[in-house]
Amino acid sequence: MKKILLFGLMILAGTTFAMSQTIRFGFSDSALESSLNGMNSVALYDLPGFYAEINLQWGIPVRQLQAVSYRVSPAELYLVAFVASVSGKPIDVILLSYSKHTYRGWGEFAKEYGIKPGSKEFRTFKSKVEASKRKFKAKKR
Repeated sequence: MKKILLFGLMILAGTTFAMSQTIRFGFSDSALESSLNGMNSVALYDLPGFYAEINLQWGIPVRQLQAVSYRVSPAELYLVAFVASVSGKPIDVILLSYSKHTYRGWGEFAKEYGIKPGSKEFRTFKSKVEASKRKFKAKKR
């Protein structure tokens, strides 16, 4: 019995640690990095709602999001949907391209698709990230 309890506590501690980790996205904007990490942590509590939010913001079908969600964190999935929406390329293509260059980070990757800091697309992305994060924080309460 003690072994089962100890095993359960170890799993719980590992899950809590994994969910609280901060991701470095590679953007030079600390507010955006913070918003993405905040979104990531609250999205984990309602993935179906999060997929619906991505669909609403970027127009990517929920089935496509679910099909690739195991490959990235929720906040990264939001980024993938954004880049796919701006570039007009399928999310599979965006993920494949990013997987070949993960060492550079999302910030550098986004620049390849014309999403540069300060650009109209970048400002739109920042405002939608913040709006989505607020929406999920309100739902969580």
